[in-house]
Amino acid sequence: MVTIKDVARHAGVSVTTVSRVLNNSQHPISPETRERVLAAIKELGFYPNAMARSLQLNETKTIGLILPDIANPYYPGIVRGVEDVAHEKGYTVILCNTDRSRERTKEYLRVLREKRVDGVIFTGGGAVEDASREHFFEQGSVATVVIGRHKADLPAVQVDNVRAAREAVEHLLRLGHRRIATVTGPAVSTTARDRLEGYRRAMEAEGVDIEPGWIIEGDFEFNSGYQAVAQMPLSGNQRITAIFAHNDLMAIGAIKALYERGIKVPEEVAVVGFDNIPLASFVTPALSTVAVPVYDLGVTAMRVLAELLAGRKVPPVTTLATHLEVRESSILK
Repeated sequence: MVTIKDVARHAGVSVTTVSRVLNNSQHPISPETRERVLAAIKELGFYPNAMARSLQLNETKTIGLILPDIANPYYPGIVRGVEDVAHEKGYTVILCNTDRSRERTKEYLRVLREKRVDGVIFTGGGAVEDASREHFFEQGSVATVVIGRHKADLPAVQVDNVRAAREAVEHLLRLGHRRIATVTGPAVSTTARDRLEGYRRAMEAEGVDIEPGWIIEGDFEFNSGYQAVAQMPLSGNQRITAIFAHNDLMAIGAIKALYERGIKVPEEVAVVGFDNIPLASFVTPALSTVAVPVYDLGVTAMRVLAELLAGRKVPPVTTLATHLEVRESSILK
């Protein structure tokens, strides 16, 4: 392995001079010397030792991004947003997929500390709660930003899930639906809890009593939306006429289950999802859904983290706007 000493010898300069060139030091170095050092670096194929450099500068130029499920098409947009800004600012992103497992979250937190990352972005308040249980935020200063609502004293970038869910259900109520079921995310998810609260508020404001069988817990996956339909009253006077799913994957799963039972969407049961993943506009019927600016969530979270790392103050909460994308699954065209 080529070392900095080899470069210095090849260029006929001191190790200190090579170090100054590598670090773009303000120390005066003649253009000829700088060119000679850069030429030696290229000829020898030298790569700086990142670990040694990080110890010297007390930064690694890496950040951790903790996700609950990279297979869910909601999250790649966030990852892209984070990585685009991170690359622009000279940071490398370590992607940590927890599969919503506390044990995996705990392991990733340990690894990120060992890697001495400069900062961490959490997606979802549930992961923050797991990190708090592990005393992650008490063990030293790792700059942290959370995408989503949480209870810790950390900067948050989020959408108003309560308000957005309420607007989705109000859309169904305006269409004349009163027997509206909802497929929720897991109870441990702050996102799911907020979207359920929005559903409740919309129904209560309209004076609609929620029947016990109308709220069915899912897990944000296709199959849980599909299976939830089997638990819903789909015939008789008490049959449901609409479904609000807490994400698009479960909404699409519900549409498939309804189709297999010969129930037409939206003529017999309307369906609304949440997130506006790319697939939502390509299924049949196209899915009405709450459009979440996922890419902008990632971009904003990384920009807030960069501000923290630069020692600047940041707002405690940054809220991005959502809107309802009305398509064929809720209203006939």
